[in-house]
Amino acid sequence: MKHIKYIPARGKDTGFILMCAVCAAGVIIGSLPAVSSVGADCPWLHQYLSPTLCGDTVFSIFARTLLSLLLFLAAAFLSGMFALGQPLGTALIFYRGAGIGISVSAVYAAGGLRSLPAVVVLILPFALAELFAAVIAAREVIRSSNELLRFMISGCKRSSERRSFRLYCIRFAVLALISFIISLSVPMVSYLFGSLL
Repeated sequence: MKHIKYIPARGKDTGFILMCAVCAAGVIIGSLPAVSSVGADCPWLHQYLSPTLCGDTVFSIFARTLLSLLLFLAAAFLSGMFALGQPLGTALIFYRGAGIGISVSAVYAAGGLRSLPAVVVLILPFALAELFAAVIAAREVIRSSNELLRFMISGCKRSSERRSFRLYCIRFAVLALISFIISLSVPMVSYLFGSLL
């Protein structure tokens, strides 16, 4: 029994893997024909996660991609302000995954196998970056909600709560900066490789 303390904890890895699995489930659901056919016409479902759904100009692609990313982060940030925000964080990454599935399916439905290079170059790299940011945001939501719930139940020092909130804000500011970089990259790559569509 004395060697138990040397066994590495795997809770954090398991949580991250479970959130990735929720994302993957969203992508699969969004890729279903019944969902993607409806979602391709609804910005709230496809979330402008494909440059082909953002418009014809570089500025519209940048603006709609950035808006989509920042709205997601704002929703995640606010969810983490509640003690019971864990289900919202999980629902948000499922929703994000569904948007990716819908976006890829819309491009594939329009071009068939000929659209495969466009999906690989114009959508897949940014989709992976956006999903990674979404999983990190959801992880922060769950952590923050757990800390608030723990504070409500057992109580803790106010100074530690303020420090946690400051770190929470810094992490989301970093995610917002990453989102801005992604939003700049999408129209540039679309402009350079738009002939693939």
